[in-house]
Amino acid sequence: MFAENRKISLRQLQALLLLDCFGTAVLFLPAEFAQRSGRVCWLVALVSGGVLVLLSLILTAVGERMPEGTVVDWCRQCFGNFFGNLILIGLAGKLLLDGMLELRIFSEIICSAMLPSTPVSVISLVVLAVAGSLAAQGTECRGRTAEILFFVVAVPLAVILIAVAVSSKYHRIFPLEMPSVSEIGGGIAAMGVVFQGLTFLYFIYPDLKKPVCTRSAVLKSSALTALVVAIMVFLSLAVYGEGVLSEKLLPSLQMMERISFTGVFLTRQDVLLLWFWMASAVVFLSGTVFFGSLLGVQLCRQQETKRKKWLWVWLAAVFAASFLPGNLSGAYALRMQVAPWFHLLYLVILPLVLLLLAGKGGKADV
Repeated sequence: MFAENRKISLRQLQALLLLDCFGTAVLFLPAEFAQRSGRVCWLVALVSGGVLVLLSLILTAVGERMPEGTVVDWCRQCFGNFFGNLILIGLAGKLLLDGMLELRIFSEIICSAMLPSTPVSVISLVVLAVAGSLAAQGTECRGRTAEILFFVVAVPLAVILIAVAVSSKYHRIFPLEMPSVSEIGGGIAAMGVVFQGLTFLYFIYPDLKKPVCTRSAVLKSSALTALVVAIMVFLSLAVYGEGVLSEKLLPSLQMMERISFTGVFLTRQDVLLLWFWMASAVVFLSGTVFFGSLLGVQLCRQQETKRKKWLWVWLAAVFAASFLPGNLSGAYALRMQVAPWFHLLYLVILPLVLLLLAGKGGKADV
């Protein structure tokens, strides 16, 4: 029903961005920030998030200047066919890297926390099957699903964070200090992993009902994401202190597990808490395979009818690549070492160059 309808509202775009960004990286970041900057980690998270919110406006500026096409059209127009295609192949690599790491890390977390007897491969297949079925239905289906899931995810999460805030003791955050420039630089690299969903803005403009208002919508969504992450880092620091926090594996999840749902018929509290990231992982992976298949079709100059064949290719590629890291720690280390460089290239440098060349007319196809 949705496969041929490729128009979504700005509200649906915001819901998609929030779920795309609220991935497994949020589970690890409080510990990562504590290791990098100690007691000032929450300030580093807040400032880093603010910088990335401002950087997101660069990509929206490109989209507003060339709203009629996707990144394939932009790169070929500005760089020509040869160099444009090289950049697009690199973007495909970024999509594959982000998707396979999100799948592997999420599957490992589910395996260790909920289904220790179930092979990681089986969990990955189930998650990819749901994501693939969502992607196969098109952009509008993804938008409507995110719009519904956002309220199902956001309301319980807000209630739990309020409960954590009320029960926390805040003496561990004192004395207040100011972060150094190097700490903020490292924080921006770490926080950038959260905003991996911004990559989808390269493809979304032709699918928007009101592309001229995208900048404001993306700004609000990115600001809310950055604020929620900073709050989670702040609460994690208040609950554990910098020393214990830096040694935690999944501090965001462990922090929320401290809240007892007394009087509620809930035997597995971790299932409820991991639901937030289940919804996010499925929506993000659906975006990875959907826009990956769209990139394949446009890169090879094929008809739109070939997209579902590319969808199978991307599902297989993401599944196979997810087993390249040996374990959870290997996948996380690969993400923190490689992903920030891809984000710098494709969320900062490339949008800036596209914005500059678009204003000068770019290059003709060769």
